[in-house]
Amino acid sequence: MGGLGLALAGLLVIGVFAVERRVIGAAERRVSGLASGFRTRWDDDFGQSVGYYFGRGPHANIILGSGREDSLLFVWWNVQNLFDTLPNSGERDRDFLPEGMYRWNSLRYYSKLYAVGRGLAAAAGGHIPDAIGVCEIENADVLDDLERRWPPAWRLWRLHRDSPDQRGIDVAVWYNPERLRVDSVAWIHPEGNHPTREALWIRFKTPSGKTLTWLWAHLPSQRAPSPESRSRAIQTILKQCSPMPDGITGDLNEGLDGPLASELRRQNFASRYPSNYPGTYAYRGRLEALDGVWIQKSAPWNASSQAIPFGLQKSPSAGYQVKGSFQGTRYRGGASDHLPLRIVVAAK
Repeated sequence: MGGLGLALAGLLVIGVFAVERRVIGAAERRVSGLASGFRTRWDDDFGQSVGYYFGRGPHANIILGSGREDSLLFVWWNVQNLFDTLPNSGERDRDFLPEGMYRWNSLRYYSKLYAVGRGLAAAAGGHIPDAIGVCEIENADVLDDLERRWPPAWRLWRLHRDSPDQRGIDVAVWYNPERLRVDSVAWIHPEGNHPTREALWIRFKTPSGKTLTWLWAHLPSQRAPSPESRSRAIQTILKQCSPMPDGITGDLNEGLDGPLASELRRQNFASRYPSNYPGTYAYRGRLEALDGVWIQKSAPWNASSQAIPFGLQKSPSAGYQVKGSFQGTRYRGGASDHLPLRIVVAAK
């Protein structure tokens, strides 16, 4: 087939792809159709599209420790407003509809799903992750769609429920049932806050029979009226945790020099923020440490983390940028405005 024929065939696939979403609607989510088999072949800014998917990217090598059963691979990512294109009653998703402010249509939605799937594969570095945490996802149907776009070997189980968040965004966690067993789970809402996303507390049993308790959280944004809002939120969340988590991972929306860090240190946590980059979110050309890891000093576990430069750009004039889906309302076509985290948790 000549170049023109290939181009026309590609346009036909994209056309069917976009129409499929609007015609089939919610029922489309329950079947594996054209979209689930489609794999993009172009590379993004760091050439991760194909290489990362199959674990061949420049960050594919991971040292998980000699005792693999006591060394766990976690991934965390704020996936920046991963909404579908369908209206949800009671949620503020009008901006993410085809007629909304972001013109959020099927092509953009599926393109983002593929980009997020590639980014998660990049963060896993060719391994099957033991657990994945994400935030800023709309609902379970979006999670279903995302699962169809990651490596087929990832047969992970999922923990999620709709939260009362005013933006309609949730935290969700997948785990590998061949490596971890869930003993108990709790969704925890910060006390005294307006309706917001819940943190997810999980007690795992590891392959060697050890217990690992982990908290996954998305704390109030930096647009919150007070810098103390995040420290108050984590204080009320931890008060509801029984037992106290061994570790905390999430978009904490604050670095290592604010009230949140002071509160966590007061509660005997030590930071394990990425060592390879100064942060996961770009603001005015600089990377800020909004996503991170904390470990309980008395826990029988330790942790380390790396920020994976999926979509990261740097120029002499503008400094760092992370290619997200949007910059303001301008569509950029990236996966997220945050970098994913790769976390290795190991027994002491």
